[in-house]
Amino acid sequence: MDAHPMDLLPGELDALGAALDEERFRHVAGLEPEPALARPFAARPHAAHRDTVKALREAGDAPLAARVGALRAERAQAEDEEAWRAAEAQAAARGPDGRASLAALEIALLRERDRARRLELAGAAAEALAPAASLRERAAEARARARAEVGLAPDWRIVVEGDATLAASDDAWRDVLAFAARRELGLAPHPAGDLGRADLLHLVEAPRYDGLFRPGMLPIALELTLEPLGLDLGGVRIDDAARPAKWPGAHAVGARVSFRPRGGAGDWHDLLAAVARAFAARAVRPHLREPVLGEALAWLLGSLLLEPRWLHDRADVERRQATDVVRALALRRLLALRADAAALRVATEVERGLSGAAWREAHREALTSATGAEWELARASRDADAARLGAALAGAGAGEALRRGLVERFDEDWWRNPRTAAHLAGLLAAGRLPDAAEPPAPVEAARRLAGKLEGR
Repeated sequence: MDAHPMDLLPGELDALGAALDEERFRHVAGLEPEPALARPFAARPHAAHRDTVKALREAGDAPLAARVGALRAERAQAEDEEAWRAAEAQAAARGPDGRASLAALEIALLRERDRARRLELAGAAAEALAPAASLRERAAEARARARAEVGLAPDWRIVVEGDATLAASDDAWRDVLAFAARRELGLAPHPAGDLGRADLLHLVEAPRYDGLFRPGMLPIALELTLEPLGLDLGGVRIDDAARPAKWPGAHAVGARVSFRPRGGAGDWHDLLAAVARAFAARAVRPHLREPVLGEALAWLLGSLLLEPRWLHDRADVERRQATDVVRALALRRLLALRADAAALRVATEVERGLSGAAWREAHREALTSATGAEWELARASRDADAARLGAALAGAGAGEALRRGLVERFDEDWWRNPRTAAHLAGLLAAGRLPDAAEPPAPVEAARRLAGKLEGR
């Protein structure tokens, strides 16, 4: 490859990244049921080509080579990704109230108090998901083959860190889960009980506290939290329009956020975290983005929901309620962390060739063991992206280290200290986390959550 195309490569990568962000955002936001993901790759082939990877390695630019290699893997599965996204947009099944879309079923089961109906909703969601799941598996397998072809190896270090995260939080998770499931649902976790994934999701959403986290107050709380931190919401577009095909929850795609409320405290945490990811993406050109920075900022802002003073100021949580509210929110966050850690090891094995029924069964076993609730086989394909899962775990460790650093510098209520804004501005300007002799360990994030479950 001659020098001229190589000189143009950063711009090509930025243009390709922006085009992919646009297509994926439109799909997640329910604007486009059939995104065109292969087309941007065809328009900029050099930005996702094996020869480009080889040339960059020979030139000694390993980070950029890895970025192009990852895009080459995305290109290999682009048509399959188009297919599974189109299938998910159309996915529907008959639930207890008649035929409903996959998104509607998944939202409804979170707050369904009647267990029979909840399980019926979960069964319908699994049925609706199945066609898209098989297409998503095919995409993941194509991506894994392409990653191997360009020499991208799994990151086993973060997999081992994930195992340590599970081990460090096992006792606290199992003790609190057993108590909460018995008190709230009259159920027991696996292996002795029959707690299901839908039961667990309902439990950790803590619907009894919905009255504290009112939807109308969320935009106000978001602005009042971000403004003192120097984070101007004007630079991040939040799409909260109601559309039937929009994905439930808060999702950052590049510097934009798609938000479909599911209700309660989970919306508050998820939107804060998604906005943090969007700020990190907005700060640098697409080819320079480091996902771990976005995940670290997401962990940092999400940690505010574990701070009694912030809860009092923003959600009117009284002091007498604070310990129980924090424990409930910590349980939700620890579920996400443990699920990511368990799924990461399986997703990494997929990169080594695990596929089909063996993949689905391994995923169900890993998630059931990590969470104490039986997982459905159809969910495996949604946890197929080892890079995303690894970034989430690494970001949890980095975000917890960042939080501790802010506490040491700016006191326990760091989010109220005017000097915090300058510190965060420096991070965003750099577009990366500070160098460290050893990467912060996600086990520290798990230990903090475990401490909150134990009332510390």
